[in-house]
Amino acid sequence: KNESAMIGDDFRIYFFAMAGIMEAAANVWLKIAEKKLQSKVDLFNNSGDMSENAKNKLTDEISVLEKDRDAKQLTKEEAASYSSDTLMFAKRAVMLLEALKKQMGPVDLQYAGEKKIRALNKSENGLGTKVISWMSKELQRWAEPFGILDSSGNVQSKTSITLAKDHSQSHDAAIMTKRDCRTVFIQIAQQTRLRSIFLKNDLTRLRTHLIPKVLKQSSFTSTEWEDRPSWWNNAQGGNQSACQDDVDLLVGILDFGYGGFDSMVDHDYSFCSKLSEASEEETKAFTRAAVQSRINHLTRELHALDDSEEMISLVKKKQAKRKSGEVEVSAAKGPTKKKKAGGIQSGLKAFFQKTTPAPAKKQKTPPTSPEPGQDDSDVEIIAVKKQKS
Repeated sequence: KNESAMIGDDFRIYFFAMAGIMEAAANVWLKIAEKKLQSKVDLFNNSGDMSENAKNKLTDEISVLEKDRDAKQLTKEEAASYSSDTLMFAKRAVMLLEALKKQMGPVDLQYAGEKKIRALNKSENGLGTKVISWMSKELQRWAEPFGILDSSGNVQSKTSITLAKDHSQSHDAAIMTKRDCRTVFIQIAQQTRLRSIFLKNDLTRLRTHLIPKVLKQSSFTSTEWEDRPSWWNNAQGGNQSACQDDVDLLVGILDFGYGGFDSMVDHDYSFCSKLSEASEEETKAFTRAAVQSRINHLTRELHALDDSEEMISLVKKKQAKRKSGEVEVSAAKGPTKKKKAGGIQSGLKAFFQKTTPAPAKKQKTPPTSPEPGQDDSDVEIIAVKKQKS
């Protein structure tokens, strides 16, 4: 691999790895269900002195646990089939995320006015709505090569509770409300967007450029971390930057997830040693919910920076192509009058203009308004403990 291809490679995850984790989790769930059932069966087999009412109650409990065991067995079989057919697993995962998106309700993207911007930045537990919009478009991008777009170009969505369900409803893992769907989708959107930024940028650039810039943004300070420990980001030693705790927090949540929070705080990240020496009050305040708020704020602002960089890069590429075309025309027809250099707004108009193949005829660029940046219920399947380095 070349150097650019290896940037962020430690944070890359694959569908086949996720399918393997789901299969391992399904095996654990089945063993737990079998153990619960066996304990009740053993109790019933030794129920000689029990009253008739107690035996009837125990029989009902055994019946429920048998159904649960059978459902977990079906889950294990389905997980095994996905583990051997990663493409099908990827399609089902995208379709399930689309189903969550459709059921969670609308997303407000009308960032008009300072007061409205502040309100939207604080919404969705501090993640804002632009990251959610980015995730919606990302699902569309994933679905196209998988061939799961309908005739109108929309992502197909499917859960077991549809007209096309292919297994009994007793097999369902959960029935989710609108609020549940929104909570889960928000967390997946945050983790996915943050991971995409870490895949694109090396840790040095994140530590020395992007995150320090985020910490100075007025939009970030207006949603400051209320439960921030007094020692947070206090550099210890010459090798630590002024934002090392934030960098390590983001790395840790990508490595462990929210389900592995307890394992994360026992790791060797910069904030772990400080936390072990902190007061009891600060230790108790350092919870999943508290750090999720901080992570959401950082992800929101990193997304805004990345989206801005992407836009500038696209505009420059478009300008370069236009200049290259003008040079070719000039070379064929001789000297031409030099145009005055345009500002950034002129470049934006040129980028969003729909041009036609008629170079001899100059066209006015129509006004455009590019779309804004594509810019606690913790749900985890399994927590994998990471060894300290």
